[in-house]
Amino acid sequence: MLQRVAVTGAAGFLGSHVVNGLAARGTSVLPLVRALDARSERWRESRTLDAALKDPALLEGCQVVIHAAAVRHRYGVDASEYRASNVEVVEALLKATARARVGRFVLVSSVGVYGFPTRLPITETHPFAPVTLYAETKVVAERLARRVAAELGLELCIVRPTIVYGPGDNNGMLDKTVRMIRAGSYRVVGRGNNTLHHTHIDDLVSGVLLAAEHPGAVGEDFILAGPETITLARFSSLVARSVGEPLPRLYVPLRAARAVATVIGAAASAGIAFSRCEPPINHEKLDVMTLSTAFDVTKAKRVLGYEPVVRYEDGLRRTLGDTR
Repeated sequence: MLQRVAVTGAAGFLGSHVVNGLAARGTSVLPLVRALDARSERWRESRTLDAALKDPALLEGCQVVIHAAAVRHRYGVDASEYRASNVEVVEALLKATARARVGRFVLVSSVGVYGFPTRLPITETHPFAPVTLYAETKVVAERLARRVAAELGLELCIVRPTIVYGPGDNNGMLDKTVRMIRAGSYRVVGRGNNTLHHTHIDDLVSGVLLAAEHPGAVGEDFILAGPETITLARFSSLVARSVGEPLPRLYVPLRAARAVATVIGAAASAGIAFSRCEPPINHEKLDVMTLSTAFDVTKAKRVLGYEPVVRYEDGLRRTLGDTR
């Protein structure tokens, strides 16, 4: 059993759930956060990630470092900021981990590294084909982590979650969908028969913790996804029902949505509009919602014993059941 674990991004959505999951098992946790503020005050042991990088002695006594901190898809973030947060920090933290004589490093990456291949389901053997700056930095971070971990003699495991949802995610896919449905501005784009594949936070935490301690995880990479796929139409219907709002029957033709996204993108690039706020639609959002995805977690099941159990109706109830 793990005795002590350091978790970066501990004040964030994923990191906070990992900290709670470890604590519930009786594991001592060192929460590492971007800044000591109201969000990190829930844990007296919180330290800043910068402090750990400057003084690796803070990590001594930990058996594992789980690196969940990252700049996710965020409007207005340029390539240099993505690289600094998602790549350069990884190298520095790996070196600090080795200096503190921590045995294992778990890197939380993303299925975004695969892009949107047409051959489904996606497995760990699919080639990298990132289509966003965020995903590109995850590819670079993975390759760097493998090289540096080998040089330093660190045990490394990489996990690649699908889009995650659950309580506490205030700026994710589900939260944005809920806000649009409540505002009456949400429409299903396309016929809604494309498949989506998300992961409830409870399933993801179980997978991350398996990666942190299972002997078979060393040197491996694993896709972590939920137990089922869902169509966009059914997902939209379930979310609307969960928050007690009607879902408009009319859908937006995909070709029309793409045309609008192109115009909005050009206006944003020219500084004519959306210079300070995120546009309501762009090609990246359309890709996420209208392109089919499905992931195969056979490897994680076989090697780690990963068993995702939270199906969509249950997961949405856990997340949105008390928000009507």
